[in-house]
Amino acid sequence: MTTIPNFPKQFLDEHLRWHNMHMDMRSQPGSGIEFLDFHRYFIQKTLSWFQEQGYNLRRVEPWSSIPMECKRHPAWRRSLDEAENRITRNLSSFGSADELGSFIQSSNLHAAIHIIGADVFGDEDFSQVPLAPRSTLFYNWHRLIDNWYSQFENRNRG
Repeated sequence: MTTIPNFPKQFLDEHLRWHNMHMDMRSQPGSGIEFLDFHRYFIQKTLSWFQEQGYNLRRVEPWSSIPMECKRHPAWRRSLDEAENRITRNLSSFGSADELGSFIQSSNLHAAIHIIGADVFGDEDFSQVPLAPRSTLFYNWHRLIDNWYSQFENRNRG
């Protein structure tokens, strides 16, 4: 089961509020970095709670890559492969973290994994913004995104 027991409603509300406030801002400058930073902060906070509950952190480890089960799904498209390849093989093509975050959203990669992953792994919560954070899949996916973000940051520091 991927549902996190006793997941706090205030975390679900915070995530939904952020998405509701930013839904129409996806194409505006700054929206990509806000997406990346909010989810990084949110994940850190919720994982602290997760650990305090004594839950096994292995359940919420980041995926090392997008699961093959998702890529074999009928809804997986070539454009999603291309988006993933740009991120994993050509991070230097992004001029800023804001551009990276915007691309993850505008390429449909972010939403597609939520929808496809919910189907593949049998977890409807993962595809619903109000409930997604109570799914372990949310952390597997968003921590992979955060790893891409960290790789981008490290690449630009050196």
